[in-house]
Amino acid sequence: MLVMRAWPREEYLESFFRWAREVHARDTRAVPGVVRVEVGRAPGGVVLVGYVFDDAEAVPVALQSAEAAYARGTLTQWAGRVNEVRFEMLAPVVPLQAFASVN
Repeated sequence: MLVMRAWPREEYLESFFRWAREVHARDTRAVPGVVRVEVGRAPGGVVLVGYVFDDAEAVPVALQSAEAAYARGTLTQWAGRVNEVRFEMLAPVVPLQAFASVN
């Protein structure tokens, strides 16, 4: 899963949220390997977008696709109207074996 956290300037919060929900989500759903896109808001004027991938192998293919490049390109229109944008990759952590039993 990839998460985008964006802090639009207060006067652009509603228009950025609407763009993320209606335009950006549609564009990123077209990225190969993306199975779900969720858009929401958190306290403090944070807009969250979650991108769920088929599996780990789909991630590099998806991020290098023309569809992903297009979606990233449309984000640039918000330069100067968004204070900060962060992308975070989330992945499951498999427990490591701490010891081995020997009989």
